[in-house]
Order: sequence, then structure tokens, then C-alpha cells
Amino acid sequence: MDDYSTGYFLDMIERCESTEEFKELLTFLDSERDEWKRVIAGLMEESGLSVSDMAKKCGISRQAVMKWQTGSIPKSRDMFIRIALAAGYSLEQTDQFLKKYGRCPELYAKTLEDAVYIFILSSDHIEHSYQSFLEITDELKRSMDMPAKHSLEESFETGTYMRLLTDVSSVPELAEFIAEHARVYKQQYRKLYAYIEMYIESNLLSEESARDSVYALAERQQWSASLRTCVSEIHNRKWYPQRNKIISLGIHLNMDVEQLNYMLQLAHMSELYAKNPFESSIIFALNSAALEDYVGLTGSDLIWYVKSILESLQYTDIGFFLDELPTGSEETF
Repeated sequence: MDDYSTGYFLDMIERCESTEEFKELLTFLDSERDEWKRVIAGLMEESGLSVSDMAKKCGISRQAVMKWQTGSIPKSRDMFIRIALAAGYSLEQTDQFLKKYGRCPELYAKTLEDAVYIFILSSDHIEHSYQSFLEITDELKRSMDMPAKHSLEESFETGTYMRLLTDVSSVPELAEFIAEHARVYKQQYRKLYAYIEMYIESNLLSEESARDSVYALAERQQWSASLRTCVSEIHNRKWYPQRNKIISLGIHLNMDVEQLNYMLQLAHMSELYAKNPFESSIIFALNSAALEDYVGLTGSDLIWYVKSILESLQYTDIGFFLDELPTGSEETF
């Protein structure tokens, strides 16, 4: 499948005139599942990791690892980083792994969590593990509340941050670095927060909900508990973006593919990936919704339309995302 460009698959998705045609494309995309089975098997064999070892190192269940072994592709960038840590990859290898198999950007020195991963991967005395990440991140978030010691960070390029991070040799030094540049890390997603809040406001200002509240919007659209938490953290400027939550927000806030891709860009993530079965399904559903004039409206029509498309595909790797969408049934599309 590497012989085909992402643009080729985007064109193929746009040419699909029915769910049956798109199902045929999904069957072709299943070759990515086969490739992942080979990758995870080879990785675990080379690292000498059992299912239990991998599960423990990644902070997940044995069942999740066993699903990877049958071709289920991890749903988040963070999980690919955990796998790279478990495999003992270097910083360079982790970046390559993220881009080739996670289809997502390399580690970015100006976001707090990525900065911690960069520090761990650059250290020769800190255990390269997800547990180390959790412990260090918890300590550093307290450093974020300390006043910045200088304002020179505004002139620093990303490459400078990367060099400075790889030179840090201890957790106390890292805490000091984060404290000194707290403003950079706190403001990294300010444009993303503003963009999401603009769309929340536009949904609230619809004619039928002129006196609405975010709570009422969440109730009407049956937001999941995790999605409500995301929006609350966005309001408090404490949210660290997760790719699938961004996709969920885009659908709930009536965005089209271009608008959703822009939101991903603001989160320093790549656009919806046409070679991934799940994300290609989102592209197909939103393109179909646009043709039926469901995109851009306020209310819940787009959510129900997308749900009906995803359910009709009957594709295993999409099932996890249906938990993000309303339960029950609406009108039949």
C-alpha cells in the first residue's frame, strides 16, 4: 500500500458514491492492519518482550496488546510513543516510528508532554518507560505554576528548545527549564482553545438555542463524560489535545473536513490520514454529510448522520469511536 500516495486515497474516498463502494476501499486499506501485525510482532521479538511485559511497560491491559497482535492499530499518538519507549528506541528512532506507523508528527519540544518524552529519551540514567513519564509529568505540572524567570523564550526557535532539552541531565534541571519557559508551554495551544471556543459559541448562538449554555448543548448532543471533561479543561486552559478527542469535537461542533484538519494543525498534528481505515471513514462520512447539507448547521444533525454512516460500515476498528457519539437512535438518514 506504500506504493499509493495519501492523495490517491483521498481521491478514491471522494469518488465513492455509496457506503458499499467505500466498504470495498476499506477492504483494500486492511493491508495496513497486516503491516501493523508484522511490525508489532517484530518489535516485541527484537526487544524480548512478552505480552505481559509490553502491557506493563505501556500501562495498558494484556488484552489491548493481544489486539495489536491481531492487527488492531493503536488509536493515539501517545500510545505509539509508549510502544517506542517499551521497545527501547532512541529519540531519532521514536520520531521515525511516529511518522511511519503512527502517521503523526515527531516529538515537539514546545509542548510539555513531548518535552518530557524528549528528556527521557535523551537521558542515560532515567528509565525509558511510561511510568517515568507519568512521574516526571506530575512533578513538572507543579513547576508550570511558578512565575517565569525571564521572557527570552519568545525569541527561541523550536530547534533551540530541542537542543536545550537534550542537554538537560536531571529532573530538577528539567523542572527549572519548564518553570523558566512556563509561558511557552501554557500558551502553546491558545489558538486551538480559541478556535474550539469559537465553534462552541457558534453552536450556542443558533436561533433555537439563543439562551443556551454549554451544559445544555452537551446534554442535547449527549456528549460523553470524557468530552465534557475536555471542554471544561479547554475553558480552564489545561487541556492537552488527544487526536481522537479533536475528531470527536469537530463532529459535535459541526465542522467539515477542512475545518477539522485545521484544528488538528493547531494541535501540532497531521491532517486526517486517508490510509487509516478509521480516519478514512471519518473523511467519507463528513464528505457525504457535506453533499447532503448536514455540515455547518447547528444542532445535532451532523452527529447522527456520521453515526449512521459509521454504523452502516460495520467495520471493527471503528467501533471504539461510536462511544463518542450519542446513544439510541434518531431519524433514519
